[in-house]
Amino acid sequence: MDIFIGGGGDDLTWLGLGVVRQYATRHAARTGRSTLYLPNARPRRVRRAIETAARQARPINLIGHSWGAVDAFEAAAASLRGGLPIASLVTLDPVSGPLRRPSDWPGGAFWLNVTLAPPSPDYTDVLVHWRPFASKPSRLPIAAADKHVVLKRRHWDVEGMMRLSGARERLERAVAKPGRGPGAALETGQSQSH
Repeated sequence: MDIFIGGGGDDLTWLGLGVVRQYATRHAARTGRSTLYLPNARPRRVRRAIETAARQARPINLIGHSWGAVDAFEAAAASLRGGLPIASLVTLDPVSGPLRRPSDWPGGAFWLNVTLAPPSPDYTDVLVHWRPFASKPSRLPIAAADKHVVLKRRHWDVEGMMRLSGARERLERAVAKPGRGPGAALETGQSQSH
């Protein structure tokens, strides 16, 4: 199962946000894989999804963007410490919010971290530096990541981060497509449809 966690405001699609939800929808259709999208700050829902996938012996990949990257990191670290299998963690331009002090990385899963260094900031890049709501760099222990990539992309460019960092290819290679053709439904956390 591929679990995508959006950043702050990613669930506000009516404002033109929702870049992770949109990417997760395309990912599910392209790969036919079981895919779950959750907004950030839903740790219990992420934990339940991981536990369910683990009981079903499905490989678990966590992908988080912005504040959601910190959520994905925390979920992966707690799951690994609890003996649950996490295949990989992808953190896309992690941003620490207020009171976010991530724990140490226990290892045991492949971790790819992507940090952005845009050539000139736009409004999305300014927002991720707007204290007290966000701060970059995040407080994640990125030195412990198995692979760290720095890209000259914008904060909202999830597609570019996934493609250029190798994360997209890694996820698509992770598990052979289980005979479910393209068009697998995206689970959103509210409904568990396939």
